[in-house]
Amino acid sequence: MKFSTLVSFFERLEETASQNEMTEILAELFGKASESDIDIVCYFTLGTIAPGYAKVDLGLGEKTVIAALARASGRDEEAISRWVRDRGTLSALAADIEIPWKEEYRDSIAVENGLRVEDVHDALMRIATASGSGSMKKKKAVLGALLAAADEKERYYITRLATGTMRLGAGERTLLDGMSHAVSGSKEHRPVLEHAYYTCSDIGHVANILKRSGISGVKRIRVSLNRPIRPMLTQRVGELAEIVGKISSERIAAEEKYDGERIEAHKDGDAVRLFSRRLTDITGQFPDVVEAVRSGIAATTAILDGEVVAYNAGGGTYQPFQQLMHRRRKYHVKEYAETVPVRYMVFDLLYLDGNSKMCFSYPERRAHLKEILTPSELLTLSGMKVCTSAEEIRDAFLSNLKRGLEGVICKSCATDSMYEPGNRSWQWIKWKKEYENGLTDTLDLVIIGATAGKGRRSGGFGSVLCAAYNEEEDVFQTVCGVGTGFSDEELEGLPEKLEPHTLDRKPSRCQVRNRTEPEFWFSPEYVVEVLGSEITKSPAHTCNWDEGEKRGLALRFPRFIRWRPEKSPEQATTAEEIARMYRQQGNRETRWPRRR
Repeated sequence: MKFSTLVSFFERLEETASQNEMTEILAELFGKASESDIDIVCYFTLGTIAPGYAKVDLGLGEKTVIAALARASGRDEEAISRWVRDRGTLSALAADIEIPWKEEYRDSIAVENGLRVEDVHDALMRIATASGSGSMKKKKAVLGALLAAADEKERYYITRLATGTMRLGAGERTLLDGMSHAVSGSKEHRPVLEHAYYTCSDIGHVANILKRSGISGVKRIRVSLNRPIRPMLTQRVGELAEIVGKISSERIAAEEKYDGERIEAHKDGDAVRLFSRRLTDITGQFPDVVEAVRSGIAATTAILDGEVVAYNAGGGTYQPFQQLMHRRRKYHVKEYAETVPVRYMVFDLLYLDGNSKMCFSYPERRAHLKEILTPSELLTLSGMKVCTSAEEIRDAFLSNLKRGLEGVICKSCATDSMYEPGNRSWQWIKWKKEYENGLTDTLDLVIIGATAGKGRRSGGFGSVLCAAYNEEEDVFQTVCGVGTGFSDEELEGLPEKLEPHTLDRKPSRCQVRNRTEPEFWFSPEYVVEVLGSEITKSPAHTCNWDEGEKRGLALRFPRFIRWRPEKSPEQATTAEEIARMYRQQGNRETRWPRRR
């Protein structure tokens, strides 16, 4: 496919805010793409060049791109920087500036009759893999050659790919809907495509299989080592007693709930890789966990699901999540491994010695896991108690709280208690300490905008606009504005923290009422935990919008609790969850009390 053809589809996607129209455009695009480049088409549409777990980093900051533009165009770097700072974006400048072709560029890119999609991808991959002495010079040279070979529209989107600012408005689910429409004219195949994607976490691979072998081929996609599986998620209830009715199993496992980071470990012989909840490779951040899995799991190949927690082995106490976040770093890893010791609490087994275990029941998976795991100071099986009543679940819950844990994850022990990748299933239900003693639950919401600060907050942000994720529509719907709970230091740092994701207009995947439009827009990227007093009907917010009543649902008296860097925007609290919480709240004699 010519890159110019793909660019024309990008333009069409950016011209519409309708998810249905986006689906139709993507279906047409998938029809035109070939087997050889449909995976690249998917990556580019999402603003990446490879699946997230592949750990491919272009390593191109704005300064590097400016230097490449200056070198290729013969302009002064400072003049280009000043133009971008005063009048526009780097991608807009790249489209407008003249970049002459030079014979020396043939050493970096061979182009005949215009750029192809694979030419652009090949060049970007060479930039990403350049390393060692002179690597930055090579990155600039390849990018300069690529821009010289492109026309103005192509340069606009190449620069956005290079700087990580693509943001066309089409999310993963919209892409899957487009694939389904391409082969059937409807969304009927989305569940199959979604399951395959959640199993392999490579949307390009799913598209390639669909193009080559049809939906029957997609159904044959299996678990593969070093391709992370999308983690299974939990549901929530309004009362602990509801758990017994919701989980269709006589025996219910009440597992310990930790305040840590969900991590999936892949063991392939002596090689171990760790993936975060966002499916990124974080192997280098936890060398102690890598060694513990390598030596403590008696299997040639295995995929484990568990949670890493900050743990004081001497005192036998669990440390808060904020302590664990000190381990999320590129440098001084060994030093922090000593000062912030951790323990990997393993609670599930997804793959063992060449065979998927996801279709096995929870008790069977747990039994296999127990057989292969040798407990140690760094690695152990999560605590669990099998219960047959709500009273026993409450006893387990209270016991966990006394030991500094967050609560329980209740899991079905039925014969059909399979592991469901990416699914928020009633097989698993969480019950946290926030639910007790008249306290409300917290929500994980996505920042999509901000208002300008006034008074002592002048020059910064006064509040941030937060949204829930609507899974069915693949959009973000506003729930509240949050201006309290931030420390002075956090408030001061908000503009700098959010600046890389600043947009000049509302993100197409976000639904906002005019009366709540912020002064600053951000692409959905950062997830924050927010505490509120109750959920109410609101004409100002779009979460679960009712066109007849002209109202949505909003969180009253929201307060920032903490950042959730381990969660992706699509893993935020869903609109469906908020609707369910609102209904449960209405069934109680009293509304949610405020946190004391």
